[in-house]
Amino acid sequence: MKHFDRAEFACKCGKCGLGLDDIDAIALGKLLSARARAGVPFVLNSAMRCERHNKKIGGSHTSSHLNGCAFDIACQDSVPRFKILGALLAADFKRIGIAKTFIHVDDDRGKPAGVAWIYEEEL
Repeated sequence: MKHFDRAEFACKCGKCGLGLDDIDAIALGKLLSARARAGVPFVLNSAMRCERHNKKIGGSHTSSHLNGCAFDIACQDSVPRFKILGALLAADFKRIGIAKTFIHVDDDRGKPAGVAWIYEEEL
């Protein structure tokens, strides 16, 4: 992959072995398309998560990270945030959460589409 390292997709627990091979192919394709469009780096804070790690960090028990179709992209400033958001929408992502320091995006087809939310607290 041109813009990502395999390690960015791995569960941060460091023990379960989940990673790029467990990521949903459609979600990954959309992420790669968005990154190519954005023209700014995407640094992944979180991608695949095992249940144990998700629980440890206080993630939702229905987190889309558990099924490999969610990504948290580091973002600190307004200009890159705008470019990332535009690219995610152009890549046909329909679920976006915005926090002060990251953007959550997922392609969980089992959840409502056409939604955007704000995180009150950082995860």
